[in-house]
Amino acid sequence: MKAKMKISSNNILNGRSSNNRASNDRPEIDVKSEFKRNKKIGSGFIKFIMLPVLIFLFLILSVSCELFKDSEEKTEVIPDTEVEFEIKEGMSLKEIAALLEEKGIIDNAFLFRLFVEQKGMEKSLKPGNYRMRTKSSYEDVLNEITTGPPVVTYKFTIPEGFTVNQVIERIAEKVPFIEYEELKRAIDIKNYNYEFLEGAPSLEGFLFPKTYEITIDYTAKDVIEMLLAQYQFETGSLDYSFASEKGLSQYDILKIASLIEREAYVPEERALISAVIHNRLDAGMPLGIDATLCYFLNKWDGELTESDLETDTEYNTRLYAGLPPTPICNPGLASIEAALNPADVDYLYFVITDSEKHTHKFSTTLEEHEKNRSEAK
Repeated sequence: MKAKMKISSNNILNGRSSNNRASNDRPEIDVKSEFKRNKKIGSGFIKFIMLPVLIFLFLILSVSCELFKDSEEKTEVIPDTEVEFEIKEGMSLKEIAALLEEKGIIDNAFLFRLFVEQKGMEKSLKPGNYRMRTKSSYEDVLNEITTGPPVVTYKFTIPEGFTVNQVIERIAEKVPFIEYEELKRAIDIKNYNYEFLEGAPSLEGFLFPKTYEITIDYTAKDVIEMLLAQYQFETGSLDYSFASEKGLSQYDILKIASLIEREAYVPEERALISAVIHNRLDAGMPLGIDATLCYFLNKWDGELTESDLETDTEYNTRLYAGLPPTPICNPGLASIEAALNPADVDYLYFVITDSEKHTHKFSTTLEEHEKNRSEAK
């Protein structure tokens, strides 16, 4: 009985001993270290998730601030109104966007900058002078300023019958980048070497009347050169044989054409007035055309006084026979052609009979002329 009890006791002891060994073979778990490790993983995961969220929120806040700031500063813009502006060399995208918003072309500089950057075009914006319409789309504006400015042209019209001084006044008025003083220097005839200018004391008569279009790179001399080149082009193919037969030079024809231009308001009367001038020259009679004296006195408005009519100058064609020293204006092609092709009539006189239509009556004798004058009154 004692022996069994002993075995039993040994078995119990052995069992305990076996359990202890199994327990000793397992790795021990450090609860505190495991907790710390899990805490670090959780913290990193939170940072990984939160950082983009914070950045996103920051961007939203920035955009909101910009939009709020812009909305406070905006003034009312009338849509579809053309405005001019200049992108200067070296301007940044931010400066360009601000300029576009200031001009009313875009509605928000900040959003436009984001649009341009998203397109990757911020380095492709070209300097220059532009014309755009207010309230344009971002796409249209970006296309314009990446393509480059269009060629800006300036138009001006020189009417038939303008004098040289009137011509340069008109150019200075219509072309903002050319000064009147520059034009005064440019009309010096010594600046030009055209064959048709030989013997002429000035450019009067040679600045051809027409509508011209120029770009910003033109100088005053370039503009005058263009008018002279146009004269050469327009008159280069004319037949001057009639003038040669009568002993008249091309410059004489230009003088006659300038008289026709100042006297003829109705196209059909050009050839008739030309005939009167040629007939009087052939007869050695003074032309008696007061427009020549108006030119000399620079008195185109109002009646000439008795004192004016006594002015001793070769431009006074009441006192001096023959043509004036120079043309008295810049005639158009129709008047030059009329000077070369007078009507086949023997008229020596003409007088205006309708002041509204500026039509004339023509006559051969002084008696007829006086009669027409009395009827005109």
